[in-house]
This record gives sequence, structure tokens and C-alpha cells, in this order.
Amino acid sequence: MNATPIQASDDPRLESARIIVNECFWGDYHLSPQDLLDRLDRKDAAFERFLFSKIMENSRYPSRHLRNLFPPEKLQSLLERYLAQAGNKKRIRLIAANLTGRFELAPEYRWRR
Repeated sequence: MNATPIQASDDPRLESARIIVNECFWGDYHLSPQDLLDRLDRKDAAFERFLFSKIMENSRYPSRHLRNLFPPEKLQSLLERYLAQAGNKKRIRLIAANLTGRFELAPEYRWRR
């Protein structure tokens, strides 16, 4: 019996890695989607922070990709650190609110009553 190769749509991590390489790195780095996943699997803290910042700043769907690539406890620690450094940027606060459910981080996006 032949094994069927895993398609990106079957593996959300690989799909996110492919999108991130194209959307967030703009050809500045020679990094394949598999390289990205391998570095994450090695738990390289500096790379995790670097990748997290690239996704936060450049991705069209940062919440989806961050959830696909980082376990919840790592995502929380990266987010706390990034929020402390990002100042009052609306985009960062909105992503944080979406990831954590702490919608008070982005009050300007609430529905008006």
C-alpha cells in the first residue's frame, strides 16, 4: 500500500508555514516552510520571538497562523512580551484581544451602543 503524501491542507502547521514564508518574509530570508517548522520544533527561543514578530507585523491572518504554529502556553508568553514592547499599536492590541478574549485591549473596535 502506498502512503499518500500529506498536503498542506491536511496539516495546518505546514499550510501556515507556507503562507508565512510568502507573506511575512518577502524573500529577505532563505527559509522554506519545512525549515520554519523544524526551527520551531527545536524550540529555538530567539527564532520563536523573531517569527512571532514577523507574523504580528506582516500577516494578513495573524491569529490563525499563531494558533497553528505555537502551543497556547508559548503563545501566551510571546504575546505578553510583545505587548510590553509594542507600545499602544492598534494592530497589536487587536490581535492580542482576538487571541486572548481580552477585548478591553482594543476598546475602539467595540460595537457602539
